[in-house]
Amino acid sequence: MEQIQRYDDEAPVLVGAPASAAAQAPVSYKRFTAWCATVVGAGVLLVTGFVAVIDPYHLYGFVDSPALNHVKPLPEQYREQIKLAQATAVRPDLILLGNSRVEVGLDPDSPQVSAHGRTAYNMGLSGTSLTTSERMYVQLRESAAPAAMAVIGVEFLDFLVKPDEAPAAPAASGPLPWQWRFDTLFSIKSLTDALRTVRLQKAADPETMTGRGQTPLRNYNQFARQEGYYAIFQQKAGDNAKTLMRKPHNLFVAGTNRSESIDRLRTLLDTMARDRTEVHLVIYPYHAQLMAMFEEAGLQSTLDDWRQMLVREADAVRARYPNARVNVWDFSGYAGMRCERIPGPGDTRTATRWYWEAGHFKSTLGERILQRILGGETAFGFRLGADTLAANRQRIAAERAQCAGDYPQVFAGARDLVANARASAP
Repeated sequence: MEQIQRYDDEAPVLVGAPASAAAQAPVSYKRFTAWCATVVGAGVLLVTGFVAVIDPYHLYGFVDSPALNHVKPLPEQYREQIKLAQATAVRPDLILLGNSRVEVGLDPDSPQVSAHGRTAYNMGLSGTSLTTSERMYVQLRESAAPAAMAVIGVEFLDFLVKPDEAPAAPAASGPLPWQWRFDTLFSIKSLTDALRTVRLQKAADPETMTGRGQTPLRNYNQFARQEGYYAIFQQKAGDNAKTLMRKPHNLFVAGTNRSESIDRLRTLLDTMARDRTEVHLVIYPYHAQLMAMFEEAGLQSTLDDWRQMLVREADAVRARYPNARVNVWDFSGYAGMRCERIPGPGDTRTATRWYWEAGHFKSTLGERILQRILGGETAFGFRLGADTLAANRQRIAAERAQCAGDYPQVFAGARDLVANARASAP
């Protein structure tokens, strides 16, 4: 306002000019205000137009140019809302749900998916649990038809609870639809991400998310070239060891057959049974290093109990809904790919084929999972049922013996990592 007043004060009025000239001051003020509004409006249109055309979050699709915006950055905010909007636009009949292991390892653009006439979207979100998966599925059903098939990654560690653990409080409400839509179109962050999108087109291994929701961790290639896979495995293994030290060893709240994760699983399975969605529960193919760390942390028997619980829940939903189609697949174990050798310290030339590190598998291994679920010919993966649990235990024991004989270093290393974490635990 001070500038505006100065502008009016400095408006020239010639000496001897008619008094009517002084009356033009209000006209100048209006012109100035209109000029300011025009400049601001043009700026808003320029920013929103630039963000909409570059489209850093796969929301608009006006332009798809390899030289301009084909590769998109990994969003750092509103990831759940962005994925839901993308999935609504894609209208998938195959959805992939789970945490980062699904988000990284299962490729919805897999040729196997299209060969089976499916349209897939990866709704996996890193750092989330079944609570988020269930919420996203319910929200997706509000705007799209139920999926014909769902692949749900179930995380063993998310099912561990303290016996006296109280039910989780309801999740805080997310941002209003207009709020996240506005922020992803007109904000400093959206403008920064649009500029980052343009720069990413020339990057060798950018951190990115595809238009169908996968985060393929291409940026890990750069880390591997600089520090080697051994460093990546060791860093994540150290983090995993500390996490395991903090985890309880129980599946149920005392005196019940429930926990937050089990409740969410039941609700999700019931909803999909009513939707006539074919469900495939997937136990992740943890690398032998992480499986050995489960052992060292004393979680082996709980892991076995957890497999039995999943089978019981699948049987229970089939009893409640006779037409329900629910399959439980165990891709964990120690054989073959899961016993992949970790390149040695200082080796920056050898690349792994199946794993980024012990907890996250590459799309190459994810292809084997999809192949098995979609009916392809592969021995990878074991279908679990009440009548196959004993055989599965025998399989895993035999695989462990084989892996321990071929690759004893991975078990010795896991023992050291857990011992160090236990010694440093408060």
